[in-house]
Formats: sequence, structure tokens, C-alpha cells
Amino acid sequence: MTEIKNKQKVTRKIIKIDEDLCTGCGQCVIACAEGALKIIDGKAKIVSEIYCDGLGACIGECPEGALTIEERESLEFDEEVTEEYLQNLNKEELLGSRSETQNNPSHSHQCSCPSANTIVYHKEWEESDISDEIPSALRQWPTKLTLVNPSAPFFNNKELLFVSDCAPFAFGDFHRKLLKGKPIVTVCPMLSFSETELEKFEQILNLNPIKKINFILMDVPCCQKIKLFLDPIFAKIDRKITLKETIIGRDGNILRQGKI
Repeated sequence: MTEIKNKQKVTRKIIKIDEDLCTGCGQCVIACAEGALKIIDGKAKIVSEIYCDGLGACIGECPEGALTIEERESLEFDEEVTEEYLQNLNKEELLGSRSETQNNPSHSHQCSCPSANTIVYHKEWEESDISDEIPSALRQWPTKLTLVNPSAPFFNNKELLFVSDCAPFAFGDFHRKLLKGKPIVTVCPMLSFSETELEKFEQILNLNPIKKINFILMDVPCCQKIKLFLDPIFAKIDRKITLKETIIGRDGNILRQGKI
């Protein structure tokens, strides 16, 4: 490791961890590209201030809201030292006692957030007689790929919607024309599409009879990369899965639909 000499403290932004809220789930450790966080005695800790760039990419991964950005005196972020540190990084050691949970497929869906509890809605889709009312076509809860249980009963359908987070907001008739009670997983490839999520998606395909996937994506470059990330997974599945796409423009219109 490069020797750290004469490091001066500066006033800058850096991660702050509320240990009362932290459950030690390890999601922030996985999300930190600089390896600045570590699970110690069941809580997330900053390994060294020089490894934390203060940008806060880990904040959105914490289900408890235990991470924030504060401005205080700290050692300045050192990109060169961090790069050298990353070359010798032992991710299993950083995750501590939580590493077994993260690597065990049967536990990879667990989250202490109450909204992650599996719920199946059995009500069939029905068109409303009221012209200005569109009923919900949601079949399940949760929807985020990070939170879903790969063996949840709502995945027993042969069709799955793989949806970018923004698409339902952009396309006003999402429930009636696209969702209609189908199982769904949602992701944002710009903010979070980690190796953990890819492994979970592979588990979903291995554990369930899904034969058709409809990608509901926005017409933006980050969404178009999703299929490239998933191609290696599809190559390992020993059954034919039909892939379709529905591309939504930022103005809310469907730009194209069809097989891919």
C-alpha cells in the first residue's frame, strides 16, 4: 500500500452513518465503488476517510435511511491510494458476518424494510365502467428487483415484465395496456443495477416457469444497456424464453414494440 504521508484535513462532504438506524445489511458496502465501507460488529463503518469520495452513491441502497452526506473536516479523498487499495480489496472481509447472507440465494431477498414483505393480490383485472377511473393492475408487492423474493408465488406466471423505474410514470396507461396483473420487477440501470441484482434475476428465471419477458424501457441509453447485462444470464437458461420490448419516449408515447 502506498504510504500515506502528511495528509491534511479539509472541510468537505463525506458519508455519515447513523448507527442507531443501521442494521448491518451490507447493501451500502456492495454499492460503494471505492470500498470505503465495512461491516464491523454488525454495523457499517467508514474504513478510511481517504477512500470516501463523498458523492453518496451508497445512500440509495440503504433500506433504513442510515446514510446521509455531511460537511465536516476530514482527510481528503485520495484517488491514487484508493485505486491501490481496491486492487487488494477482500469483499468478503468487508461484508463481515453478513457475507454468508449476501452469497446465499435463499436469503438474498431479505430486507428489514416492512415494504419488502411479499404480498400477492388475487383480484383479477376488470375494466372500470367509470370513464375517468383506471383500477390498479398490480399483482404483487414489492416490485423492486432488489427487494423481491425469487421464490415468491407471484412469479408462477409464464410471463414477466422487466420495467425501468421511469416507464410507468411516463406512460399514463401503463396498468391497463401493459401490466394487467402480470408479475413485475423494476430497476433503474443508472442508479443501481449491481451484480447482486443480476444474480437475483437469474434465480428468478431458474426457480420459475417464465417463458416470456416483456421489457418496458425508456428511450434512453442507460435503459438500452439492460439487455446487454442480461444476455449472459439468458445464455445459461436451458429453455426458450421469448423476449419482447416496449420502448417509451420521454414524452410518454410508445415508440416501438416487438420481439427482440
